[in-house]
Amino acid sequence: MARQVRLLRQGRSWSQQEVAEKMRAYGYRWSQATVTRLESASRPIRLNELADLAILFGVPVAQFLESRDLNFEWDDLEALESEIAALTKERDVLKAELDEKRYLARAAAEREGVAAAALARVNGRLGALLRWHPRAAEAHVGQLMAALDNEPAQP
Repeated sequence: MARQVRLLRQGRSWSQQEVAEKMRAYGYRWSQATVTRLESASRPIRLNELADLAILFGVPVAQFLESRDLNFEWDDLEALESEIAALTKERDVLKAELDEKRYLARAAAEREGVAAAALARVNGRLGALLRWHPRAAEAHVGQLMAALDNEPAQP
């Protein structure tokens, strides 16, 4: 919780004195030293103080409890910004890669559809022609049956 208070304060460019003054508006008798002890985790925080800090910073109370679960490796705003920048860059690279793969998959599906339509057209025409020429049908029936067996099911 101490880390969260410090990061939220730094993110708003507030001094410890400013936080103390803002908390005094909520009826607390805080000083700059109170905020220092709070941020260094050498002072416990009361539940009502935590609730008012959440209101002051405009965040849910639960956000103060999240840092334990997230396994933060940074302890100041610069490190936080650095990790945000690194993750943003990684996300952008992964998104571009995913977009490219989706485009290639759509293009391949389109080409497959065109090829399947052409094959269906040829098979249809061939079937019609073979009905008109029985001797050719006898000669090609094995090939035609093999082709039909290997053809993927149409949706």
